[in-house]
Amino acid sequence: MFDDTRARIKAVIFDIGGVVVKSPFIAISQYEREHGLPANYINVALSKHGADGAFQRYERGEISHERFIDQWTDELNDTEANNRAYRRYLERHKLDVRMALPKKTQINGGVVFARMMDVAKTPNDCIVELIRWLRRNGYRVAALTNNFKNDATSGKMRDDFFATLFDEFVESTVVGLRKPDPRFYIHACNKLEVRPSEVVFLDDIGANLRAADALGMTAVGVSIGREDEAVQAVKKLVRTQGCYVPKI
Repeated sequence: MFDDTRARIKAVIFDIGGVVVKSPFIAISQYEREHGLPANYINVALSKHGADGAFQRYERGEISHERFIDQWTDELNDTEANNRAYRRYLERHKLDVRMALPKKTQINGGVVFARMMDVAKTPNDCIVELIRWLRRNGYRVAALTNNFKNDATSGKMRDDFFATLFDEFVESTVVGLRKPDPRFYIHACNKLEVRPSEVVFLDDIGANLRAADALGMTAVGVSIGREDEAVQAVKKLVRTQGCYVPKI
């Protein structure tokens, strides 16, 4: 039954990589396996600098592609800092902190990034159909993506595919903000002319989901290989808490 204390849903906001298209983390995991790296080692290295890492600065459009690749490769191969961060990761997840970690790595940031972008060319068909279903039933739909100004693949997909799929396409490199910065979410809400409490938000990263939840959005996590579960969760929310009754 609909909870009258909560605003009715008027819009749905989607992450792109790992939600609308296949997750770049698939490529990262494959690279880790091929090079004998512990699972999630690159992801931990990617996030250890918080908002100030090369990857994060590139997503905000602050550095060129060439500078990004050089700096990111250096960060990925800083084994002393990465191992410290990975030990903390093991502790948080109650994993074996005695695990042997690499003394030296030769991670090629350019190769990893190219593979990530290649995986992200493939749409998740069930999510794409959900977006079309929502729009047919009167809901406003936006993309909220941490993307890359100099990436030809994402730019082509935006122009050829995403432009007609969404009402609004909100990019980190254009706005100069990135998830999980609350201001980025508010910017998307303003574009859609809705309040956060009137929004369902889909993402595959926990920090991004928590930021949405803190703003009052209804957050729905998307897991690799289980995208259909997210589709059903959104449809249930729309049918029980939506502003418009689905007709088709």
